[in-house]
Amino acid sequence: MLLAITLAVGAPALAAAGDGPTRGTVSGAIRLLTPDASLGEANVEVLAFPQGGEVSAVAETVTSTGRYELQLDIELNTSYFVLVTYEDIQYLSNPLVLSPDAPTVSADFEVYATTATAPELRIETTTVTLLAIDRERAELTFIREDAIALDEPLIYVGAEDGITLRLPVPENTTDAGGMEADDEDYRFDGGTVAVATPLRPGVTSVVTRYTVRYEADKDEYRLRITAPVNTDRMAIRVPQRFLREVRPVGDDATLGADEAFESGSGSEPLTVIERTSPATPGQGLIADLRGLSGIERNSHPLTSGAGAVVGALLALLVVSGAAVGLQRIRGRTA
Repeated sequence: MLLAITLAVGAPALAAAGDGPTRGTVSGAIRLLTPDASLGEANVEVLAFPQGGEVSAVAETVTSTGRYELQLDIELNTSYFVLVTYEDIQYLSNPLVLSPDAPTVSADFEVYATTATAPELRIETTTVTLLAIDRERAELTFIREDAIALDEPLIYVGAEDGITLRLPVPENTTDAGGMEADDEDYRFDGGTVAVATPLRPGVTSVVTRYTVRYEADKDEYRLRITAPVNTDRMAIRVPQRFLREVRPVGDDATLGADEAFESGSGSEPLTVIERTSPATPGQGLIADLRGLSGIERNSHPLTSGAGAVVGALLALLVVSGAAVGLQRIRGRTA
């Protein structure tokens, strides 16, 4: 969420200049969308982001009525946001414009009740992309992105341990987790990555990374990705210049249409392996990655030539999946 706020602060949402501080009013309504549940206490804060300064909470209140109204001094060159925390889940408003000429603004919120009881989850798509090869260490780096669908009007926060999903890891995984090494919402426990990200109604994107070892003398690696819940579509993507061959394994795997990652510095063709049918828990997709010594033995896939384009794919995935685990002020955000 912090990234989202930082980007928004750059937008024209600043308090207009004036002769001095003017009192402003921020008000709004909070509506609970979970049927058969009653709205409890919600904490409401107005956050101020001054240009070149530190974020601060300039007003705070607790409400159980569904309405709030906060008074504050309008500061110059400052962006404002309303942050609502309900059942430990945070909801952030769009940037608010407060000025001496427009000292009143409203921001309404729709919130959901949370549950520790596991609902029926479904993964719309699982996509695993080979991001890098370290031939000196005989290691591969994969990025996995799961689009997790929750059709109930509530937020699943896991049981006492807060785990909402466990993703089986590929064979010979030596390290795994979230996109940030110290992200406590993703924990590698040997056989799975335990995900503690709250799952919202609709689709939540969960992005995880994996480092696996392969046998350099065999010059190949068999990649298996496994569905933790019912999964509609599974795909493996490999930059064509990384390997000599990518081959589907089994009757439920096939070559898909080639894709390409485009950036300002060029295009990186990707070989795609797809599962031919939806997967049930425990089923998956298998592909043999052959010729790991590389087509271009003297190049590093993240630092040279078109490989730098694939390196940029990491940034793309971080941005697309950032709403899951990277963009937060504190706590857990929906």
